[in-house]
Amino acid sequence: MQPGEMLIVFFTIGLIVVVIGGAGMIAYAFASRQRLRELAVRERIAMIEHGLVPPPEVDPAQFDRVAGHSRRAANVYATNGARISTKAQRYRSAGVVLMGLGFGLLMLIGFAAGAPGVGFGVGGGVAALGAAVFMNGVLLSRDADHIGDIPIHPRTPTPPPNAGP
Repeated sequence: MQPGEMLIVFFTIGLIVVVIGGAGMIAYAFASRQRLRELAVRERIAMIEHGLVPPPEVDPAQFDRVAGHSRRAANVYATNGARISTKAQRYRSAGVVLMGLGFGLLMLIGFAAGAPGVGFGVGGGVAALGAAVFMNGVLLSRDADHIGDIPIHPRTPTPPPNAGP
């Protein structure tokens, strides 16, 4: 093998390792989040089995915001101080992912298959789609997502009827 071909092989293997590693990290994050929710449910069930009354979760979305379990709890602000909507954040993230996928396809098809024109066409098309999605996220209204702006007023729970003095 020539040195140029070895570089392409190592680059391709490196890309494959990065993609598989990223997918593994995403799967691990989903599994750990699911495990945390499962433990919270088990804790609630254990409290009920031991005769304790768990605190009511009247508004689970408000509970998630207070506990910081949702992305809405982490307020992201623009440079001018306006709150960036969650929808805009998601569009931006999706745009970056699509641009990365497009550039990856451009490199993979262009170098590995030896067809730079096809690689530029396919990868460039996906990258252009990613750029469009990213720009959609940039241009979204900053105040379009009012759900995360609900003020949190914790209520004092009333004691259950079976509680002692």
